[in-house]
Amino acid sequence: MATTLQDLALSEIRDRVHGPISIFSPDDTVSKVLGVLERTGRYEAAVSSASAVGLITIRDLLGVDQPARTKVDGVWRATGSASSGSRVIDVAESLVRNNIRALPVVDAGEVVGILSQVDLIDAMAEVEGLESVPAKELIRSPVWSLDINEGIAYARSIMLERGISHIPVIEYGRLVGMVTAETLVHSFITPASKATTGDRVGERAPRFPGQVSGVMDTHPCTVGPEASVLDTLRVLRDTGKGACVMTSPTQTILGIVTPRELISLIMRLRAEEELPVYIIGLSDEDFFERAVAEEKVRRVLQKGMKFRSDINEISIRIKSSKTRGSRTRYELTARALSPEGQINVEARGWDLIKVFDELCDTLGKAIRKSKPETPGRTRMRRSRR
Repeated sequence: MATTLQDLALSEIRDRVHGPISIFSPDDTVSKVLGVLERTGRYEAAVSSASAVGLITIRDLLGVDQPARTKVDGVWRATGSASSGSRVIDVAESLVRNNIRALPVVDAGEVVGILSQVDLIDAMAEVEGLESVPAKELIRSPVWSLDINEGIAYARSIMLERGISHIPVIEYGRLVGMVTAETLVHSFITPASKATTGDRVGERAPRFPGQVSGVMDTHPCTVGPEASVLDTLRVLRDTGKGACVMTSPTQTILGIVTPRELISLIMRLRAEEELPVYIIGLSDEDFFERAVAEEKVRRVLQKGMKFRSDINEISIRIKSSKTRGSRTRYELTARALSPEGQINVEARGWDLIKVFDELCDTLGKAIRKSKPETPGRTRMRRSRR
Protein backbone atom coordinates (compact mmCIF):
# COMPACT_ATOMS: atom_id res chain seq x y z
CA MET A 1 0.00 0.00 0.00
CA ALA A 2 1.35 3.43 -0.97
CA THR A 3 1.92 5.76 1.99
CA THR A 4 2.13 8.96 -0.06
CA LEU A 5 0.81 10.09 -3.43
CA GLN A 6 4.38 10.15 -4.71
CA ASP A 7 4.90 6.53 -3.62
CA LEU A 8 1.78 5.60 -5.55
CA ALA A 9 2.76 7.67 -8.60
CA LEU A 10 6.17 6.01 -8.90
CA SER A 11 4.95 2.47 -8.24
CA GLU A 12 4.36 -0.07 -10.98
CA ILE A 13 0.80 -0.88 -12.01
CA ARG A 14 1.22 -4.66 -11.96
CA ASP A 15 -0.61 -5.14 -8.64
CA ARG A 16 -3.51 -2.90 -9.68
CA VAL A 17 -4.35 -4.43 -13.05
CA HIS A 18 -7.85 -5.84 -13.42
CA GLY A 19 -7.66 -9.29 -14.96
CA PRO A 20 -8.12 -11.86 -16.34
CA ILE A 21 -10.59 -10.33 -18.77
CA SER A 22 -12.59 -11.12 -21.88
CA ILE A 23 -10.85 -9.86 -25.03
CA PHE A 24 -12.93 -9.08 -28.09
CA SER A 25 -12.03 -8.83 -31.75
CA PRO A 26 -13.33 -6.24 -34.23
CA ASP A 27 -15.45 -9.00 -35.82
CA ASP A 28 -17.41 -9.72 -32.62
CA THR A 29 -20.89 -8.27 -32.23
CA VAL A 30 -21.66 -5.44 -29.87
CA SER A 31 -24.36 -7.66 -28.35
CA LYS A 32 -21.67 -10.09 -27.19
CA VAL A 33 -19.72 -7.27 -25.53
CA LEU A 34 -22.84 -5.88 -23.90
CA GLY A 35 -23.67 -9.21 -22.32
CA VAL A 36 -20.19 -9.51 -20.78
CA LEU A 37 -20.19 -5.92 -19.46
CA GLU A 38 -23.58 -6.40 -17.84
CA ARG A 39 -22.54 -9.69 -16.26
CA THR A 40 -19.21 -8.39 -14.92
CA GLY A 41 -20.32 -4.86 -14.00
CA ARG A 42 -17.39 -3.35 -15.90
CA TYR A 43 -17.61 -0.10 -17.84
CA GLU A 44 -15.13 -1.08 -20.55
CA ALA A 45 -13.74 -4.12 -22.37
CA ALA A 46 -10.49 -4.73 -24.24
CA VAL A 47 -10.38 -5.11 -28.01
CA SER A 48 -7.41 -6.58 -29.87
CA SER A 49 -6.81 -6.63 -33.61
CA ALA A 50 -3.82 -7.70 -35.66
CA SER A 51 -2.35 -4.18 -35.55
CA ALA A 52 -3.73 -2.40 -32.47
CA VAL A 53 -5.33 -2.72 -29.05
CA GLY A 54 -8.00 -0.55 -27.49
CA LEU A 55 -11.33 -0.38 -25.71
CA ILE A 56 -15.06 -0.43 -26.19
CA THR A 57 -17.01 1.33 -23.43
CA ILE A 58 -20.55 1.69 -22.15
CA ARG A 59 -20.73 5.21 -23.58
CA ASP A 60 -19.74 3.84 -27.00
CA LEU A 61 -22.64 1.39 -26.78
CA LEU A 62 -25.08 4.19 -26.00
CA GLY A 63 -25.02 5.19 -29.67
CA VAL A 64 -25.72 1.69 -31.01
CA ASP A 65 -29.22 0.93 -32.32
CA GLN A 66 -28.93 -2.78 -33.15
CA PRO A 67 -26.19 -4.45 -31.09
CA ALA A 68 -26.73 -7.94 -32.52
CA ARG A 69 -26.19 -6.60 -36.04
CA THR A 70 -23.38 -4.17 -35.22
CA LYS A 71 -19.73 -5.24 -35.26
CA VAL A 72 -17.23 -4.01 -32.69
CA ASP A 73 -15.12 -2.80 -35.62
CA GLY A 74 -17.33 0.26 -36.09
CA VAL A 75 -17.47 1.22 -32.40
CA TRP A 76 -14.20 0.56 -30.60
CA ARG A 77 -11.29 2.97 -30.18
CA ALA A 78 -7.59 2.17 -30.44
CA THR A 79 -5.97 3.54 -27.27
CA GLY A 80 -2.49 2.06 -27.14
CA SER A 81 -1.47 0.10 -24.07
CA ALA A 82 0.62 -0.08 -20.92
CA SER A 83 2.76 -2.89 -19.54
CA SER A 84 2.65 -4.36 -16.05
CA GLY A 85 5.93 -2.56 -15.35
CA SER A 86 4.58 0.87 -16.31
CA ARG A 87 4.48 3.47 -13.57
CA VAL A 88 1.20 4.81 -12.24
CA ILE A 89 2.18 8.40 -13.08
CA ASP A 90 2.76 7.51 -16.75
CA VAL A 91 -0.54 5.66 -17.08
CA ALA A 92 -2.43 8.47 -15.30
CA GLU A 93 -0.97 10.96 -17.78
CA SER A 94 -2.07 8.82 -20.74
CA LEU A 95 -5.60 8.50 -19.35
CA VAL A 96 -6.04 12.21 -18.68
CA ARG A 97 -4.32 13.61 -21.77
CA ASN A 98 -6.09 11.22 -24.15
CA ASN A 99 -9.43 11.48 -22.32
CA ILE A 100 -9.86 7.71 -21.98
CA ARG A 101 -11.30 5.72 -19.11
CA ALA A 102 -8.77 2.87 -19.15
CA LEU A 103 -5.79 1.28 -20.88
CA PRO A 104 -5.31 -2.34 -21.89
CA VAL A 105 -2.25 -3.89 -20.25
CA VAL A 106 -0.06 -5.89 -22.63
CA ASP A 107 2.83 -8.17 -21.64
CA ALA A 108 4.82 -10.24 -24.15
CA GLY A 109 2.38 -9.29 -26.89
CA GLU A 110 -0.70 -10.53 -24.99
CA VAL A 111 -3.48 -8.47 -23.38
CA VAL A 112 -3.39 -9.52 -19.72
CA GLY A 113 -5.80 -7.03 -18.18
CA ILE A 114 -7.10 -3.48 -17.97
CA LEU A 115 -6.15 -0.58 -15.72
CA SER A 116 -8.91 2.01 -15.38
CA GLN A 117 -9.39 5.37 -13.74
CA VAL A 118 -11.55 3.61 -11.17
CA ASP A 119 -8.72 1.22 -10.31
CA LEU A 120 -6.44 4.21 -9.70
CA ILE A 121 -8.86 6.11 -7.46
CA ASP A 122 -9.34 2.95 -5.40
CA ALA A 123 -5.57 3.00 -4.82
CA MET A 124 -5.62 6.75 -4.08
CA ALA A 125 -8.29 6.16 -1.43
CA GLU A 126 -5.56 4.60 0.75
CA VAL A 127 -3.33 7.72 0.67
CA GLU A 128 -4.02 9.47 3.99
CA GLY A 129 -2.20 12.64 2.96
CA LEU A 130 -5.05 13.54 0.58
CA GLU A 131 -7.11 14.45 3.63
CA SER A 132 -5.47 17.89 3.47
CA VAL A 133 -6.48 18.61 -0.16
CA PRO A 134 -9.91 20.29 -0.54
CA ALA A 135 -12.18 18.56 -3.06
CA LYS A 136 -13.49 21.94 -4.22
CA GLU A 137 -10.12 22.50 -5.93
CA LEU A 138 -10.97 19.74 -8.40
CA ILE A 139 -14.70 20.08 -9.12
CA ARG A 140 -16.04 20.96 -12.56
CA SER A 141 -18.53 23.80 -12.57
CA PRO A 142 -21.02 24.79 -13.90
CA VAL A 143 -22.63 21.37 -14.24
CA TRP A 144 -24.99 20.27 -16.99
CA SER A 145 -28.15 18.98 -15.29
CA LEU A 146 -31.63 17.76 -16.23
CA ASP A 147 -35.04 18.54 -14.79
CA ILE A 148 -36.77 15.54 -13.25
CA ASN A 149 -39.47 15.67 -15.97
CA GLU A 150 -36.98 15.64 -18.86
CA GLY A 151 -37.14 12.77 -21.34
CA ILE A 152 -34.73 9.84 -21.35
CA ALA A 153 -34.14 10.27 -25.08
CA TYR A 154 -32.94 13.84 -24.44
CA ALA A 155 -30.58 12.64 -21.69
CA ARG A 156 -29.12 10.12 -24.14
CA SER A 157 -28.61 12.77 -26.81
CA ILE A 158 -26.80 15.05 -24.35
CA MET A 159 -24.46 12.24 -23.29
CA LEU A 160 -23.61 11.44 -26.91
CA GLU A 161 -23.18 15.09 -27.89
CA ARG A 162 -21.05 16.11 -24.91
CA GLY A 163 -19.18 12.84 -24.36
CA ILE A 164 -20.32 12.44 -20.76
CA SER A 165 -21.68 9.47 -18.81
CA HIS A 166 -23.35 11.11 -15.78
CA ILE A 167 -25.96 13.87 -15.60
CA PRO A 168 -27.40 15.11 -12.27
CA VAL A 169 -31.18 15.38 -12.08
CA ILE A 170 -32.77 18.32 -10.24
CA GLU A 171 -36.24 19.24 -8.98
CA TYR A 172 -36.93 22.83 -8.02
CA GLY A 173 -33.18 23.51 -8.24
CA ARG A 174 -32.20 20.71 -5.83
CA LEU A 175 -30.33 17.51 -6.59
CA VAL A 176 -32.67 14.49 -6.52
CA GLY A 177 -30.86 11.89 -8.63
CA MET A 178 -28.33 10.93 -11.29
CA VAL A 179 -28.90 9.41 -14.72
CA THR A 180 -26.01 7.41 -16.17
CA ALA A 181 -25.04 5.96 -19.53
CA GLU A 182 -24.69 2.57 -17.86
CA THR A 183 -28.32 2.60 -16.71
CA LEU A 184 -29.58 3.65 -20.14
CA VAL A 185 -27.54 1.02 -21.97
CA HIS A 186 -28.54 -1.86 -19.70
CA SER A 187 -32.19 -0.73 -19.59
CA PHE A 188 -32.80 -0.06 -23.26
CA ILE A 189 -30.23 -1.98 -25.33
CA THR A 190 -30.80 -5.73 -25.07
CA PRO A 191 -28.02 -8.26 -25.62
CA ALA A 192 -29.02 -11.37 -27.57
CA SER A 193 -28.80 -13.53 -24.42
CA LYS A 194 -31.64 -11.57 -22.77
CA ALA A 195 -34.05 -11.42 -25.71
CA THR A 196 -37.35 -13.23 -25.20
CA THR A 197 -39.82 -14.76 -27.63
CA GLY A 198 -41.35 -12.05 -29.78
CA ASP A 199 -38.44 -9.62 -29.34
CA ARG A 200 -36.41 -8.46 -32.28
CA VAL A 201 -33.09 -9.81 -31.05
CA GLY A 202 -30.54 -7.19 -30.15
CA GLU A 203 -32.73 -4.13 -30.82
CA ARG A 204 -33.17 -1.26 -28.40
CA ALA A 205 -36.57 -0.05 -27.27
CA PRO A 206 -37.68 2.61 -29.77
CA ARG A 207 -36.82 6.25 -29.02
CA PHE A 208 -35.80 5.59 -25.37
CA PRO A 209 -39.29 6.34 -24.00
CA GLY A 210 -40.12 7.84 -20.60
CA GLN A 211 -38.74 10.44 -18.24
CA VAL A 212 -35.42 10.42 -16.39
CA SER A 213 -37.30 10.17 -13.10
CA GLY A 214 -38.07 6.56 -14.00
CA VAL A 215 -34.43 5.46 -14.44
CA MET A 216 -32.38 7.83 -12.30
CA ASP A 217 -30.35 6.76 -9.29
CA THR A 218 -32.20 8.35 -6.37
CA HIS A 219 -29.17 8.04 -4.08
CA PRO A 220 -26.36 9.76 -6.00
CA CYS A 221 -22.89 10.12 -4.54
CA THR A 222 -22.55 13.52 -2.84
CA VAL A 223 -20.12 15.45 -0.67
CA GLY A 224 -20.36 18.82 1.03
CA PRO A 225 -18.28 21.92 0.24
CA GLU A 226 -15.85 21.18 3.09
CA ALA A 227 -15.05 17.66 1.89
CA SER A 228 -11.45 16.64 1.22
CA VAL A 229 -10.18 14.74 -1.78
CA LEU A 230 -9.78 11.69 0.48
CA ASP A 231 -13.45 11.94 1.55
CA THR A 232 -14.47 12.04 -2.10
CA LEU A 233 -12.24 9.13 -3.11
CA ARG A 234 -13.57 6.94 -0.34
CA VAL A 235 -17.23 7.68 -0.94
CA LEU A 236 -16.76 6.85 -4.63
CA ARG A 237 -14.93 3.65 -3.75
CA ASP A 238 -17.46 2.57 -1.13
CA THR A 239 -20.55 3.34 -3.22
CA GLY A 240 -19.19 2.12 -6.53
CA LYS A 241 -20.46 5.28 -8.26
CA GLY A 242 -18.76 6.86 -11.27
CA ALA A 243 -19.15 10.53 -10.28
CA CYS A 244 -19.65 12.59 -7.12
CA VAL A 245 -21.66 15.80 -6.86
CA MET A 246 -20.67 18.56 -4.45
CA THR A 247 -23.78 20.13 -2.96
CA SER A 248 -24.62 22.97 -0.63
CA PRO A 249 -26.52 22.37 2.64
CA THR A 250 -29.75 23.05 0.67
CA GLN A 251 -28.82 20.40 -1.95
CA THR A 252 -28.07 22.84 -4.76
CA ILE A 253 -25.30 21.68 -7.08
CA LEU A 254 -21.89 23.35 -6.63
CA GLY A 255 -19.93 21.12 -8.96
CA ILE A 256 -19.13 17.56 -9.99
CA VAL A 257 -15.96 15.48 -9.73
CA THR A 258 -15.17 12.31 -11.65
CA PRO A 259 -12.22 9.92 -11.53
CA ARG A 260 -10.57 11.96 -14.30
CA GLU A 261 -10.30 15.07 -12.09
CA LEU A 262 -9.09 13.01 -9.13
CA ILE A 263 -6.27 11.22 -10.95
CA SER A 264 -5.12 14.56 -12.36
CA LEU A 265 -3.64 15.07 -8.87
CA ILE A 266 -1.06 12.41 -9.73
CA MET A 267 0.01 14.41 -12.76
CA ARG A 268 0.85 17.39 -10.55
CA LEU A 269 3.84 15.36 -9.41
CA ARG A 270 5.23 15.30 -12.94
CA ALA A 271 6.86 18.72 -12.56
CA GLU A 272 8.32 17.70 -9.20
CA GLU A 273 9.65 14.50 -10.75
CA GLU A 274 12.12 16.37 -12.95
CA LEU A 275 14.70 16.94 -10.23
CA PRO A 276 17.94 18.77 -11.04
CA VAL A 277 20.66 16.63 -12.62
CA TYR A 278 24.05 18.27 -13.13
CA ILE A 279 26.81 16.83 -15.32
CA ILE A 280 30.10 18.65 -14.65
CA GLY A 281 33.20 18.10 -16.74
CA LEU A 282 31.77 17.74 -20.27
CA SER A 283 32.38 20.59 -22.67
CA ASP A 284 29.53 22.52 -24.29
CA GLU A 285 30.34 20.79 -27.58
CA ASP A 286 29.63 17.40 -26.05
CA PHE A 287 25.88 18.00 -26.21
CA PHE A 288 25.09 14.44 -27.36
CA GLU A 289 27.17 12.81 -24.63
CA ARG A 290 25.61 15.14 -22.08
CA ALA A 291 22.07 14.18 -23.15
CA VAL A 292 22.88 10.46 -23.02
CA ALA A 293 24.54 10.82 -19.62
CA GLU A 294 21.64 12.81 -18.17
CA GLU A 295 19.11 10.26 -19.42
CA LYS A 296 21.08 7.44 -17.74
CA VAL A 297 21.11 9.35 -14.44
CA ARG A 298 17.39 10.12 -14.65
CA ARG A 299 16.60 6.44 -15.10
CA VAL A 300 18.57 5.69 -11.94
CA LEU A 301 16.75 8.51 -10.17
CA GLN A 302 13.31 7.31 -11.24
CA LYS A 303 13.96 3.86 -9.79
CA GLY A 304 15.67 5.26 -6.72
CA MET A 305 12.72 7.50 -5.82
CA LYS A 306 10.83 4.36 -4.80
CA PHE A 307 13.36 3.91 -1.99
CA ARG A 308 14.46 7.49 -1.30
CA SER A 309 11.73 9.95 -2.30
CA ASP A 310 13.57 12.69 -0.36
CA ILE A 311 16.40 12.97 -2.93
CA ASN A 312 16.26 16.46 -4.42
CA GLU A 313 19.40 16.72 -6.59
CA ILE A 314 22.05 14.58 -8.30
CA SER A 315 25.39 15.82 -9.60
CA ILE A 316 28.08 13.97 -11.55
CA ARG A 317 31.65 15.32 -11.72
CA ILE A 318 33.92 14.00 -14.49
CA LYS A 319 37.70 14.36 -14.28
CA SER A 320 40.04 13.17 -17.03
CA SER A 321 43.81 12.84 -17.24
CA LYS A 322 46.15 11.93 -20.10
CA THR A 323 48.79 9.23 -19.84
CA ARG A 324 52.08 9.06 -21.69
CA GLY A 325 50.50 6.79 -24.26
CA SER A 326 47.86 9.41 -25.01
CA ARG A 327 45.16 7.33 -23.34
CA THR A 328 42.60 9.14 -21.20
CA ARG A 329 41.71 7.92 -17.75
CA TYR A 330 38.40 9.03 -16.24
CA GLU A 331 37.44 9.52 -12.61
CA LEU A 332 33.72 10.02 -11.95
CA THR A 333 32.06 11.03 -8.70
CA ALA A 334 28.28 11.04 -8.15
CA ARG A 335 26.52 12.81 -5.30
CA ALA A 336 22.81 12.45 -4.46
CA LEU A 337 21.55 15.14 -2.07
CA SER A 338 18.63 14.94 0.35
CA PRO A 339 17.61 16.72 3.58
CA GLU A 340 19.04 13.72 5.45
CA GLY A 341 22.50 14.07 3.94
CA GLN A 342 24.17 12.83 0.77
CA ILE A 343 25.12 9.61 -0.99
CA ASN A 344 28.54 9.55 -2.69
CA VAL A 345 29.88 6.93 -5.11
CA GLU A 346 32.89 6.78 -7.45
CA ALA A 347 34.01 4.91 -10.55
CA ARG A 348 37.29 4.93 -12.56
CA GLY A 349 38.44 3.55 -15.88
CA TRP A 350 39.60 4.15 -19.46
CA ASP A 351 36.26 3.93 -21.34
CA LEU A 352 33.99 6.86 -20.43
CA ILE A 353 30.76 5.09 -21.36
CA LYS A 354 31.61 1.94 -19.40
CA VAL A 355 32.76 3.99 -16.40
CA PHE A 356 29.55 6.02 -16.49
CA ASP A 357 27.42 2.87 -16.65
CA GLU A 358 29.37 1.45 -13.69
CA LEU A 359 28.85 4.68 -11.76
CA CYS A 360 25.10 4.66 -12.41
CA ASP A 361 24.81 1.01 -11.37
CA THR A 362 26.74 1.71 -8.15
CA LEU A 363 24.67 4.80 -7.44
CA GLY A 364 21.41 2.87 -7.87
CA LYS A 365 22.57 0.19 -5.44
CA ALA A 366 23.71 2.81 -2.92
CA ILE A 367 20.34 4.56 -3.05
CA ARG A 368 18.47 1.29 -2.49
CA LYS A 369 20.80 0.33 0.35
CA SER A 370 20.26 3.69 2.06
CA LYS A 371 16.49 3.19 2.29
CA PRO A 372 15.41 4.08 5.84
CA GLU A 373 14.72 1.08 8.06
CA THR A 374 11.00 0.44 8.50
CA PRO A 375 10.02 1.10 12.14
CA GLY A 376 9.80 -2.13 14.06
CA ARG A 377 11.64 -4.22 11.44
CA THR A 378 14.72 -4.72 13.63
CA ARG A 379 12.57 -5.79 16.55
CA MET A 380 10.69 -8.27 14.32
CA ARG A 381 13.93 -9.83 13.16
CA ARG A 382 15.19 -10.20 16.70
CA SER A 383 11.96 -11.84 17.78
CA ARG A 384 12.47 -14.61 15.19
CA ARG A 385 15.89 -15.64 16.55
